[in-house]
Amino acid sequence: MGRLDQKVAIVTGAGHGIGEGIARMFALQGAAVLVADKNVETGETVAASICSAGGDARFLAADITRTDDLGQIVAHAVDCWGRLNILVNNAAIPYSGASVFDKDMEYEFDRIFLTNTKSVWMAIHFAVPHLQAAGGGSIINVASVHALASAARCSTYSASKGALVSGTRSMAVELAPHRIRVNCISPGSIVTRDRKEWIRQKLTQAQYDEFLERFGEFPRGKKNVFQPLPDDGLPEDIAYCAVYLASDEARFCTGANFAVDGGLSAMLAPERPTREVAEQALQEREIREWLRPLLPKRQGESS
Repeated sequence: MGRLDQKVAIVTGAGHGIGEGIARMFALQGAAVLVADKNVETGETVAASICSAGGDARFLAADITRTDDLGQIVAHAVDCWGRLNILVNNAAIPYSGASVFDKDMEYEFDRIFLTNTKSVWMAIHFAVPHLQAAGGGSIINVASVHALASAARCSTYSASKGALVSGTRSMAVELAPHRIRVNCISPGSIVTRDRKEWIRQKLTQAQYDEFLERFGEFPRGKKNVFQPLPDDGLPEDIAYCAVYLASDEARFCTGANFAVDGGLSAMLAPERPTREVAEQALQEREIREWLRPLLPKRQGESS
């Protein structure tokens, strides 16, 4: 018996990373899962892999910045399985490095809030009638530790995720009479992909050669840098929390934010920053600053 047997779930941004981890874990626990993602290749691969392993999954190509697509995601899940029990709002633009000094700040603000915030509200808008029809359900919004504490060049991203945390509390109160629970997960540093491979795919060969010349090898994650637990955070760590919140075990849990971050948000500051820690943090900043003008502007992408 799985913890999510007989439940139907939607997971946005499920083509890779945290969303993929949640979709796979839900299927292992018995849920039928709609994998929603902009990337057709990765989304179809995840859904096919789940089915090959004995799970039940479908893929739908969708852009969460388009309101019509969000309605289609919900409608497709109901058409496939006849009901909806769980909605996971995971797709988002990740940390972008936008600054209040940037000339294109308005553009960055609009695209980040459209993807990270408005899309969540609209997805819930379309899902709620079907969750009511099922007698209740679980909505899980994926925020970030940046909603709790942040850094420079991160105000817009932090604000978009902070809106999820505070909005989750209000939605939980509003939807409680319908037995629809609304909770939030705030991941810390999660290793979701090979960073060099991701960078290589985004740059021309000449740009990638320059990147390697400038930076060479660099750390895969941020283990031992800012968090107390000396381990990499993985998509499965978020997925285990999501399974709990989606299951009947969490029947008395709503309006809460779960920080799954290796203790990052519990720590006031690194006690004794080592030379290695300082150098790694500086290199991370230099890499972001160097990459930012080279990466194409997009309407949105999955987290």
